[in-house]
Amino acid sequence: MTGKNDIKEALRDIVAGRILYEEPMSGHTSLQVGGKADALVLIDNKKQLAEVIGRLRARDIKFFVAGNLTNVIVRDGGYRGVILLMTGMKGIQCDYTPGGDYFLEAQAGASLMRVVSRTVEEAMTGLEFCAGIPGSVGGAVWMNAGAYGKEMKDVIESVSVMTVDGDQRRMNRDEISFGYRQADFSGDVIILGARFKLEKGDRDEMKKKINDIMKSRQEKHPLDFPSAGSVFKNLPGMPAGKLIEEMGLKGTSAGGAQISSKHGNFIVNKQMARASDVLSLIELIQSRARKEKGVTLDTEVVIIGEN
Repeated sequence: MTGKNDIKEALRDIVAGRILYEEPMSGHTSLQVGGKADALVLIDNKKQLAEVIGRLRARDIKFFVAGNLTNVIVRDGGYRGVILLMTGMKGIQCDYTPGGDYFLEAQAGASLMRVVSRTVEEAMTGLEFCAGIPGSVGGAVWMNAGAYGKEMKDVIESVSVMTVDGDQRRMNRDEISFGYRQADFSGDVIILGARFKLEKGDRDEMKKKINDIMKSRQEKHPLDFPSAGSVFKNLPGMPAGKLIEEMGLKGTSAGGAQISSKHGNFIVNKQMARASDVLSLIELIQSRARKEKGVTLDTEVVIIGEN
């Protein structure tokens, strides 16, 4: 097993945004739960990312790369290894072609809300459905995030990736197989950013659409408490939230966590919840769904770390 001293030695003298050792992940996940990671590295650019991963692989040290840990649950035992957050990789730029095509390119750590705001500034329509999704570009592309009838695959032109060996390339849209809440990238690929093909829009119409989406989210989603967004993937023809409501589980609590009484597919941190509280509710929902409905509910959130 790799020791903490090995991790410190691997990261010694490296130039990175910040390196935090024995860092509680409850301060970084959107659910505000999770034990300590052996190390948390905040990445500023592609060069740093490649160097850090190269050093970790040379010592066979486990690592996990994320945009901003919005849909990640870290277990209470923490993470034995290094978590890399691409928080500094948040650049956004727009360009136009003589033929009238409109493009927005964003790095993996850019928040979707910043991206949506930029499209309004530039009057480039197509990404309004991302309004209110509290994630980053990298995570949204990886899981083919979607809402209100649209998904990332509908607007992606290409995705910039890096293998764990440090090789970088751009994958065109037709090279990537997208499914429901997943994109078919190989396990050794890290998303660096994405280029979206958009259209010229009317700024006022875009603002109205975004306001309508945000109002709908505020009415349906429990935004007053920390959460990881939708916990489960929907079933064909059956939203997971509706299924959970039919089983009478809305409002069920475990420790400081609760299946939201407002939306069944959200688990919220009501009062200093632990990851184990959240996971026990996930297991309860999955068990009841199998027994009462004969279906398997797969999680949309990613669960990592030690019990």
